[in-house]
Amino acid sequence: MKFGIRDGMLRVPFEERFQKAGELGFDGVELCLGGDYRQHPLFSDEGVELALKLSEEAGVAVSSFSPGAFTGVSYLNPDDEKRREGIEKLNHLSSVAPQFGVEVILTPFFGGGAIPADRVTDQRLIDGVRETAETAAENGVALALETTLNAEQHIALIDAADCGSVGVYYDMGNATSAGYDSPSEIRRLGSKYISQIHMKDTGGNHLGEGGVDFDAVGQAIKEIGYNSWLVLETPVRGDADESNRKNLAFTRRLAA
Repeated sequence: MKFGIRDGMLRVPFEERFQKAGELGFDGVELCLGGDYRQHPLFSDEGVELALKLSEEAGVAVSSFSPGAFTGVSYLNPDDEKRREGIEKLNHLSSVAPQFGVEVILTPFFGGGAIPADRVTDQRLIDGVRETAETAAENGVALALETTLNAEQHIALIDAADCGSVGVYYDMGNATSAGYDSPSEIRRLGSKYISQIHMKDTGGNHLGEGGVDFDAVGQAIKEIGYNSWLVLETPVRGDADESNRKNLAFTRRLAA
């Protein structure tokens, strides 16, 4: 198992994030892009070179890319121009991913970009997934959908898209908060559908201090044979280093 953290949770400037992650004991960082994503290092040759240099010097990998603002320009966006922006954004990240050895791009659908239950197999959605998945596949990348859907709805969507480079970015904190049974969902999705996993509890708590049954979740993760990245997405409470060390130690114990 490998242990990562979303880079913004380190609470240091970009140039210090790989080093900080290494100091805290993480194997990798998830590089996150906000609304001003065109200013992110991943969108310039010089920035990519810098990120690669920082990663190599720290001995810390890039676990994945997380274009958070994609949710505002997703496949179901009624504005064709915005929808095209989202597709081109994902395609660019897919083209950059091989330089970092990245195999997963988180593809989020929340807020105004959440997938309605009655549009899980909507043709506009499926067409967008297929188009971006084709580029992802060419670059050895999986698009990992993180949504408000339950396990069965995720399976219906992925099966309808019918392309091997699409999976689920599973978040037990989000699932529990939505009223889903995370251990059962993890078993139902299995290694066939789960591409990567976020570590999060409910209510902005440290891991093990909210509503997630982590003993059951940990058992389910082991049962499906998952052995890739566990990426912390647990809000920092108080001192960032202390919070991140505490959550990492919890995750290591869970995976042991």
